[in-house]
Amino acid sequence: MEKVRKLLALSLVVVLAFGVVGLAGCANGDAEEPEETEEPADGEDAAEFDTLTEGKIIVGSDTAYPPFEFVEGGETVGFDIDLMNAVGERLGYEVEFLTYKFDALITDLQAGTSFDMVASAMTITEERAESVDFSDPYINSNQSLAVSVGSDIASTDDLGEGDKVGVQSGTTGELWATENLEPQGVEVVPYDDILAAFAALQAGDVAGVVNDLPISQDIAEDETRQIEVIQEIDTGEQYGFAFNQDDDALREAVNDALAEIKSDGTYEEIYETWFGAPPMSIP
Repeated sequence: MEKVRKLLALSLVVVLAFGVVGLAGCANGDAEEPEETEEPADGEDAAEFDTLTEGKIIVGSDTAYPPFEFVEGGETVGFDIDLMNAVGERLGYEVEFLTYKFDALITDLQAGTSFDMVASAMTITEERAESVDFSDPYINSNQSLAVSVGSDIASTDDLGEGDKVGVQSGTTGELWATENLEPQGVEVVPYDDILAAFAALQAGDVAGVVNDLPISQDIAEDETRQIEVIQEIDTGEQYGFAFNQDDDALREAVNDALAEIKSDGTYEEIYETWFGAPPMSIP
């Protein structure tokens, strides 16, 4: 009987010993759980700004302005599109473009309900900067005068009383023409988009078109239009992406991505694709 009691006591000790080990094992497992919950922190760091749609940057643009943004085969393409897609890749966001009239872009951006930012060959001006914030400049762009091939006009100095010049409504080209050509007696005719202004030039409705140099050069490459750019008008203009003034985080993130694109050679590749030559300078 004494032997039985000793065996029972020994069995109890063994059972208790395994129970303690088991509890210790559970305690160690509980201690390791916080390490597993730390993983989502990396995902949080990636989202440093808010957008209207999670994981997507919606961009407002007047998509009738080649080669910066235009529709071809049902797809929106162009210099701004490629540049913004490169920005999106670096930020880990999909980029979607929505078409708006140029004149309505700033108003809709201020409302903050349609798109997150604007990429539409928009010149940085003090007046616009009162309503929106701009990114760092992403391209240098002067104005220009384009005329029909064979025209007697050699520069803006040849324009005068009775002449008409086409411009795109709401652009700095319209502003420059109004300030500098109207005093010479020139009638400045605004159009909804720049292609309509060039169509008027081809039809003989206007004597010339004042417009951003890169755009006019691209349009003039189409020999069927019989149009040539005869003068570069030095205005020191630069394009920038526009943001709601309450959206500093997105603007700063885009600026960081732009800086990478400019420094790693991506900018030159995109520029040459759309303008046929590397940029003379990078903003």
